[in-house]
Formats: sequence, C-alpha cells, structure tokens
Amino acid sequence: MQQGRVSEIPQDRYALIIGAMKCATTSLFSYLAEHPAIAAAKIKEPEFFSRDQEHQAKLARYEDLWDFDPDLHRYAMEASTGYSKWGERGAAERIHAYGLRPKLVYVVRDPFARIESHYNFMLKNPAWTRDITDEHLVQTSNYYLYAADYSRVFGRENLMILDYEALSSDPRGTVNQVCGFLGLAPVAAIADPSARNVTVPPKSSFERRLRRLVPAALGQDAPEALKRPIRRVLAAIRPDKARLTPAQRREIAATLAPDMARLRTEYGVDVARWGF
Repeated sequence: MQQGRVSEIPQDRYALIIGAMKCATTSLFSYLAEHPAIAAAKIKEPEFFSRDQEHQAKLARYEDLWDFDPDLHRYAMEASTGYSKWGERGAAERIHAYGLRPKLVYVVRDPFARIESHYNFMLKNPAWTRDITDEHLVQTSNYYLYAADYSRVFGRENLMILDYEALSSDPRGTVNQVCGFLGLAPVAAIADPSARNVTVPPKSSFERRLRRLVPAALGQDAPEALKRPIRRVLAAIRPDKARLTPAQRREIAATLAPDMARLRTEYGVDVARWGF
C-alpha cells in the first residue's frame, strides 16, 4: 500500500462499508451501487488498507478502483470486510494516513450467528483448520472495538452502525437510512433486493466427486427437469452447517459481554436481543 495523500477524488468523497464479515455487506454494496450519486468500486472488496496481502487487490493507486466523475458522483464506494477483522486493527489509521476522510458504514449482526456463518464460509477452504471458537472469529464479532477505532480516528459523526436484521427485512428502507447519513436523495426502489453472497454448507468430498461425474447434467444448457432432481440429491447429502454448542455460546458470551455493554452505552445498539 502506498502512503500519501489521495488526489483526483476529494478526500471527503469516499464511502467505505467496513464490515462486518457475513453481515450482508455484499448486498448493501449492490443496493447502494444503484444510486446515481455513488460510484461503485470496480472491485467490491479491494482490501487496499488490509495487511493481508493475499486478499489485497493489486493496484498502483487506490483511486484506480473508480471511474469517478465529480460532476455526477458524490461518493466513491467500496466494501472491504477486512477493515474490521481481528488481526487488522490499525486499518482506520492506515486509511487516515493515506489521506481519506470517509463516511463509514458498519453493519452488525447477532454475534453468534455471525461467527457460525463466518466459520461455515471458511470451511470451503481446505486449508482452514481453526475451531469455531477461534479468537479470530470471536473478536471479529466484538463490534465495539472497531466502532471505537473508527470513531476515534474519523469522528463519531462519520460512522453509521447499521443493523443486519433491518437490512435483511427492509432493504430499501435501510438503504435510505444510509442515503440520509450520506446526504443523498433516497431511492424509490431497489432493482434486485435478493441477498448476495449467502453462505451455504460446504460440499462434502462425496458431493465434489459426484459433481465431477455429472457436469453436463448440471450445465447451463441442461433441461431444468434433469437438473432439479440432481440438485435435490446433492442438497440431501450435503452436511448441515456447523453450529455453536450451548457451552461454546456461554464461553463466547463471557468474552464479549464487557464490550457489548459498551456498544449499548456508547453507540445505542440493542445488544439485549443477542442475549447481552
């Protein structure tokens, strides 16, 4: 990542969706990208300010992510969930050092459900060997840490904390809350309000072998009457998603409880619905 002040796009005309992972950030990005005053990044999740080199987009300049027209666009938007992951503390300072003064949107979700979804998503990677109670997963659900980091660096007035359940149940209404935060006109409708990047259970080794045996039957040109029973068979043999046990939930609750209380007191988030 290059250091130095950004140019061409004014420093206060960035909107960053900073996470949290598995909290419908892909859906929110897609909805907001429909707004005529928002220039969506060519790569939704560039991770330009993350330490994780593996997931960083290879860019000479951050500004290259956009075709930004200052006469048309009020904001250049991206959505990198790495900016609020455990192990990426300091992302707020790196964004500030680069010269950005953005508006920030942070989506939070029931921390237990977020951990389960994050874990099941990672199981698709054969190299993933961490337990469901791994510190990386648990502390990524410690929303207060990241809210406090970004508020300290950019000011509380420039951070909006958004509710995952509200976004899921009322996409347009929630998007218009973000538009109000950004000072933009509301949207009349969302073209496609369906959820994006939904976590599905990982495929078993048997299912992967079976899919290799019947690729033609599952191809785009195959008749739906043939694909439908094959999909039902594959779904039936797919393992259930991993879930936290009651003991694991109690352990995680004890870890997160102090900062959940701070999230309620300082940011007004209703953590009682999550059991805190």
